[in-house]
Amino acid sequence: MSEMTLQQLLPPILFMVAMLVMFWLLIIRPAKQKQDRHEGLIKSIENGDKVVTVGGIYGTITKVRDKTVDLKVAEGTTITMDRRAVRRRQDEEDA
Repeated sequence: MSEMTLQQLLPPILFMVAMLVMFWLLIIRPAKQKQDRHEGLIKSIENGDKVVTVGGIYGTITKVRDKTVDLKVAEGTTITMDRRAVRRRQDEEDA
């Protein structure tokens, strides 16, 4: 077997690098941006915010704690839930 020269090795190496860059641009980067936006939302939740949970429940935040929030879903009905369960604000319909 003859040794492969740099000229023969370069195209497969460049192809692999290009594939890794495309993978990062198309999959990892958008997922990280989405995660960062959600973390920003979780940190900015305040009393009175109208939100939608990951379970599809609509309600108004009545109390914010470190890890949980109280969500008023109907008159006289309040649910305590994990802050991370808030998917979005109700005014962000197209997000």
